[in-house]
Amino acid sequence: MPLNPGDWRFTVAPMLDWTDRHCRYFHRLLTSRARLYTEMVTTGAIIHGDRDRLLGFSQPEHPVALQLGGSDPADLAESVRIASAYGYDEYNLNCGCPSERVQKGSFGASDARASDRGRLRQGDAGRDGQARDGEAPHRGG
Repeated sequence: MPLNPGDWRFTVAPMLDWTDRHCRYFHRLLTSRARLYTEMVTTGAIIHGDRDRLLGFSQPEHPVALQLGGSDPADLAESVRIASAYGYDEYNLNCGCPSERVQKGSFGASDARASDRGRLRQGDAGRDGQARDGEAPHRGG
């Protein structure tokens, strides 16, 4: 099911340690007209971690977007390639978050602020990934 902006009645923001598969399933029971996101999942966790636990979700959660945290284009592309087997409808790149935990991890725009090179790397992210809708929102905190 495509994520058509005109169909959304509300959006549930990705919240670390909160918007897990159980929370999203509950939100989907409330309405089919919500835009749901996963918690932010780092590229390192996807590449090296328990993929089924990190990326698995129930069919009734669709449409659902995976939010990625990372700053290396190759890792971002690899993470999207891995996640594509799970059937996400969209990929969302965390480009900044008010969370202290995320800022310490140097994801997205936090890494880009470190240098001009970071900004260029961020702009290149995902070019080798799967053909899916994507976005890169930024909340400055």
